[in-house]
Amino acid sequence: MKMIDKKVDLRVIRTHKLLTMALLDLLCEKGQLFSNITINEICDKAMVHRTTFYKHFKDKFALLSSTLTWVLQDYLHMNVEDRLQQPLQSISKMLFGNVLETIVQNQQNDEGFNNFFIHYIGEIFRQDFLELKRRGKQFSLPIELVAEFHSGVIRLLVTWWIQHFEENVTAEQMDEYYYLLVNENIMLK
Repeated sequence: MKMIDKKVDLRVIRTHKLLTMALLDLLCEKGQLFSNITINEICDKAMVHRTTFYKHFKDKFALLSSTLTWVLQDYLHMNVEDRLQQPLQSISKMLFGNVLETIVQNQQNDEGFNNFFIHYIGEIFRQDFLELKRRGKQFSLPIELVAEFHSGVIRLLVTWWIQHFEENVTAEQMDEYYYLLVNENIMLK
């Protein structure tokens, strides 16, 4: 029985890898927007039948989420406190110098991709704050409010950063913007 389970697991892993790589290839193609990519294109590139796709993923957004999680696995294994201390520098480690940079640049004009990506990043940060609460960190405000506020600011900054790629704003500058925006005295200056 264990041998059968292993074969099934290997097939699932292989199928996920084929679909992930196919989506990555399509996202990296110049001029290919995520919003225009079809399930059929993904399946053709992966050499996987369409029905097999739906056995593994609800839709292409579920595949995109799984693909981003795979691409960001090193980032997601970083210490939560480190990610939150320098959020944009942490993001830059995963964004620049790898396949994600190419994808973000190629998808810069795809509103559907950008909305999904920004909410995906925001959700990571929201989960990070909830993890701090689980670890016993005390907050003076409801943690859900803190998490939503910070993830919203980070989503805003990532959106702005993507839209201003050509200006070569550094991750350190982006973290400075973050701390300026969350500074409660910003309106008093």
